[in-house]
Amino acid sequence: MAGQGNKERGKTTRESSPAFLEKVDIVSQEDKTRSVSVIGGTVRVLYWESLLADSVRATVTFTDAGNTLSTQKRGQGHGKRKKKVSAVEGLPIIGKEKVNLKFTDNHKNTIDFNIRNDNNLIMNSIVNIPTDSETSNKTYMLDLASPEFIANDEERVKTCLEGPIEEMVKTILKDNLKTDRDIEDLEKTKTPTTFSYTANNKKPFYTINKLSKKAISEENQKLGVTAGYFFWETSDGYKFKSIDTLLSGKQKISILYNETPDSTDKGLPAGYDVKALTLEMNNKINVQQKLAAGTYSTRLFSFNPWDTNYDVPISDMMSAEGLEKIKEESLKLAGERLPVLSNNDELGGKGYTKSIFQLAATGQINIGEIGEQLDKSKLSSYDYKDISNQANMRYNQLFASEVVVTIPGDFSLHAGDTVFIDLPETGETENKSCADEVNNEDSGLYLISDLCHYITAKETYTKLNLIRDSFGRVGTPS
Repeated sequence: MAGQGNKERGKTTRESSPAFLEKVDIVSQEDKTRSVSVIGGTVRVLYWESLLADSVRATVTFTDAGNTLSTQKRGQGHGKRKKKVSAVEGLPIIGKEKVNLKFTDNHKNTIDFNIRNDNNLIMNSIVNIPTDSETSNKTYMLDLASPEFIANDEERVKTCLEGPIEEMVKTILKDNLKTDRDIEDLEKTKTPTTFSYTANNKKPFYTINKLSKKAISEENQKLGVTAGYFFWETSDGYKFKSIDTLLSGKQKISILYNETPDSTDKGLPAGYDVKALTLEMNNKINVQQKLAAGTYSTRLFSFNPWDTNYDVPISDMMSAEGLEKIKEESLKLAGERLPVLSNNDELGGKGYTKSIFQLAATGQINIGEIGEQLDKSKLSSYDYKDISNQANMRYNQLFASEVVVTIPGDFSLHAGDTVFIDLPETGETENKSCADEVNNEDSGLYLISDLCHYITAKETYTKLNLIRDSFGRVGTPS
């Protein structure tokens, strides 16, 4: 989320109406027919999605009153007896239990993780939380994740992969992680027919994220202009999409923020869906940091272990010439303009600020007979000059501007969605407050990089971390 130095601009006092928490069931690891519901004691549910996370996560905090009915052996010859115990003791909870979790917002948007649909969550850990209560009740926090989150630590990719990168991703999800989640939302990539990849016994998610840096969209990206993919999970399943596709997506909602005391959604101007409750700005303008990350310019060293030669291809996407090419090729931006490092020698604008070292994209082990492998061994598997350099710069540039907003709970939103937000101008004009005017620099289209649904018995909020690669107001509320 937002780091130090953020400026929080006014908080409202309005509480969001609570969501409907419909199911929190824990299924026994030892006996799949047994389960306990802790919904009655649930105090809080937090649910997360992120473009930078391979799995959705959730925590459930609940008070265990010891009302779980358990059948226990009395001893030899004495049969069994039923006794009320805690859920942790009576189930018992030992780890890796399947958990059904379902909640619905006030607009009937539902998030449902259920065994019946093969998309339940898995208990990663359980923590006893100390309380000041004088009762004997205990409070626990369950840390939940997708089953693939656990399976990822138990599995390695040992085979050679060949073909389009999105098909490689699908193969890993199916064959290595054995997922039952939806994996159809995988964007097609431009992939040479010779492309192959050897994972070298790495974890599945690690392998997929390495592949994402080698991918370029068949539809929305162009060699020499831009590259970069994200792999992540939402409550709808796994996603594999290019940055440009995400930025060109239809905006999900339009948000208005101002500093008036009334934070109800009544009387919203036409086109807006919701009024933000809180807002934090974090425009990450740190030239030194971006220089170190290679946001403006990178240099790639490519080493070929087969003939011990190395190549230093040139990529200058963020130069004046590169930016002009971007404009000509219609790169999809969230704002009006990209930040450009000056070409002035005093600012170091003509140098390369980050070096990337990698093995040459030739000579990989290919699928097929020995003769086929030899024929393919000298072919380039992908255009590393126009992909690796560009992907690195594009990933870093995407976080040029950041806004963190809190809105009433909205479970229709997901990481990777595009939203529009209008922010007020700060200061005063001669005749009126600038809060009555739109900030044309910070307002506009943003991408949801992270979200958190906060659910209690009294209130429900959704916190959004919004990012974009550029500056200036683009788009309109709709």
